[in-house]
Amino acid sequence: MLCRSGLSIRSLTMITVADIMTQKPHIATVDTNLEQALKICQEFRIRHLPVVDKEHHLLGLVSERDLRSAQESSLAKLSKEQRSQHQRSHSLDQIMVTKVHSVNPHASVEDAARHIENHRIGCLPVVEKDKLVGILTDSDFVGVAITLLEMQRDQEPLIPD
Repeated sequence: MLCRSGLSIRSLTMITVADIMTQKPHIATVDTNLEQALKICQEFRIRHLPVVDKEHHLLGLVSERDLRSAQESSLAKLSKEQRSQHQRSHSLDQIMVTKVHSVNPHASVEDAARHIENHRIGCLPVVEKDKLVGILTDSDFVGVAITLLEMQRDQEPLIPD
């Protein structure tokens, strides 16, 4: 039986990170400024932005929360242009987290989920041969949960009235 995500009950025990990760995630470079990074997060409705070099090696990670924290305080009496200038003058290399937890695409989803839970992080960049190949977020796990619930619903016997 296949569900919305394409997973079958039989394959569920063999599910890997590659099966549920977001492939080709939106990325930034160390030269990306705060304004550009915020636009990427807002436009694509994402909360985590991997920072890579030209060869797609993972250098760091910024979250939407990191980006908002790096902005000038909304309490400061700055004009819109002054605030924008501040965002353009600061690049991600100044705020990105460089000690990033990552996972291999062949790792089990269960191991990745436990890692996210144990370390209380919102995502795991997926790295293979030192290059970013995807990202695994809490939203991906919500998709798996929905699939499991659908499978359970479809497997339950119908109880007559």
